Amino acid sequence: MKGIEYFIPRLNGWLSLSLDNYLSILFSQEDKKFSKIKIPKGLPITPIDQSSSPQEEIDLSPGNFVEVLLKQNLILESNNKKGQIQVSNTNNNSKEAKLYDVWTRGKIITNDKNAKILFIELNDKIIIIDNMDIIRPLKKVETTKNVLIAYNLKQISSIEYNLIKNDSNKLLATDSNNNKLFYIKYDVINASLLCFGNKDDLNNLLLLKQHEERYKKYNNDEQNSISDKSNPNSNNNLIGVGIKSPGGSDNSENKVLNLDDDIKNEINGYKYKCYFNYRDKFRKDLEKNLGELFQKCKYYVGKNIDNNFDIIVYGNNEDDFYEEKNNFEKEYKQVKLESDIVLDKNEIKDLAKKSNIKYVDIEKKNIYLIGEDKNINNFKVVWDMSKDYSKDIQKVSKQNESIQKELQTFKKKLKIK
Repeated sequence: MKGIEYFIPRLNGWLSLSLDNYLSILFSQEDKKFSKIKIPKGLPITPIDQSSSPQEEIDLSPGNFVEVLLKQNLILESNNKKGQIQVSNTNNNSKEAKLYDVWTRGKIITNDKNAKILFIELNDKIIIIDNMDIIRPLKKVETTKNVLIAYNLKQISSIEYNLIKNDSNKLLATDSNNNKLFYIKYDVINASLLCFGNKDDLNNLLLLKQHEERYKKYNNDEQNSISDKSNPNSNNNLIGVGIKSPGGSDNSENKVLNLDDDIKNEINGYKYKCYFNYRDKFRKDLEKNLGELFQKCKYYVGKNIDNNFDIIVYGNNEDDFYEEKNNFEKEYKQVKLESDIVLDKNEIKDLAKKSNIKYVDIEKKNIYLIGEDKNINNFKVVWDMSKDYSKDIQKVSKQNESIQKELQTFKKKLKIK
C-alpha cells in the first residue's frame, strides 16, 4: 500500500495522501516515546494499491458526474480522540497551508470531442479540463470495516525493528489481502518506527505489545511518584466517586472495595476513580476490549465475588477520566430482565443480535444484557411484544385443547368414530 484516500465532505472529494503524510498528520501533536492512535471502523478510508489497475472507461456525456484531480491549498489537522483527519478552519492562504491532491467531484456540463476539452461544474464553479489523465469515474464512498491502529515509537533499535518486520512478514504471508491495510517504516537516523494496519493484525506483533506495556508501566510509575509526593495520605481506604454502576446498584461514596493492599495503595495514588460491577459470565468478553476502551486511564479487573467482578477505572487527568468513564458507562450498561415464561435461548440470542446488544447471558428465567441504552430499549420493546404474542398463542392453544377434549367426550357418548 503506497497511500490512502480519505473522503472529506467539506472538500466534496477524496484527499489523496502518502502513508508518511497521513501518519505525520495523525501524530503531529504527539511527542511521547510511545504513541498509539485508534482509527475506529466506519471512516471513509481506502488504500491506494502499489499496482496500477486498468483505467475504467469513463462516460463523458453531459450530466454525468466524474472526479477531477486538483491541487488544493489546505491546512490539515487531526482529531486523535476520534482518529480523524479534518480540514482546519484556519485561512488556507496562510504560510502553514500546503498543496494536496484532491479528487473533487463535479458534473460534466458540455463535452467538446473535437477539441478534447470538458466543461465541468465543481463546487459552484465551471472549469475547463483538457487533460483526460486527471479525470476518473465517480468513486463509491465506502467505510472501513475494521478498526485500524497507528503506532509511533521512538528510540527503537534496528534489531527491534527487524524483529517486528519479520513477525509482520510472517503475518502477511498468511493472508495476501492484509498488505492493503498494513504499513511499517523505520527511520534509522532518528531511531523511530511508524506502523499502521488492522488492529487484529497488529495485536499479533509481540514486540509492539511489549513496548506498549513497558510504556504504560513507566508512565504509571511516574504518575504514582508524583501522586505520592502530593498526597501523603494515599494509603487511605479506596472509595468510589458516587456513581451508579452499569448493573444499576448505587455505589456509595464510602464503599470500600475488596482489594489487595498493593493495588489498593496504587489506585489511592490517583485523583479520580470509579468502579463498575458485572456478572462473571461477561468477564472474558470484557477483558478482551478493556485495553482499547481505556487508553488514557488505568483500569484494574477485580476478584470474582458472588458470581460478580469489579472493573476499577482511575486516572489523574479529569477530562480524560470522565471522557473514558462516560463512554464506557454509556456503551457497556448492564441490565437484568426477569421473565414469567420459559425462555427460548436461541430466540433471545437472535433478538439480542438484531438489537445490537454487545453481550447476553441467559440463566433460568433471567436475561442479562450489556449494551447501549437505545439498543437495550429496542430489545425490551420487541421482547415485550414477543412475550404478549407467545401468551396469546398459548391461550388459543389451551382453548383448542379444551375444545378437542369436549369433542372427544361427546363422540364417545354418541359412539362416533
